[in-house]
Amino acid sequence: MKSASENSRGPALLKAEPLLDVRQLSDVQFRSLGLQQVAYMRPATMEDGDEGCAIYAADGSLLAVVEDMETAWGAIMQNDMVPASLQ
Repeated sequence: MKSASENSRGPALLKAEPLLDVRQLSDVQFRSLGLQQVAYMRPATMEDGDEGCAIYAADGSLLAVVEDMETAWGAIMQNDMVPASLQ
């Protein structure tokens, strides 16, 4: 009995994605790397004047301002992103 991954010639081979040479990327393509996966945190002042923490996308656009770094970290992780801290 053959497994689902085998055909009549033997085991099925997975096709690898072609390698990407980052030296060949345009400025726009390079800036978009990690855009959906990375969020940066840094101290910020909230609208009411209290200290808080701003969350930014990899391209620098503001996503949110929350009470503290712990809340920012949780929000980033909850959205399946990788947190990075900027001081």
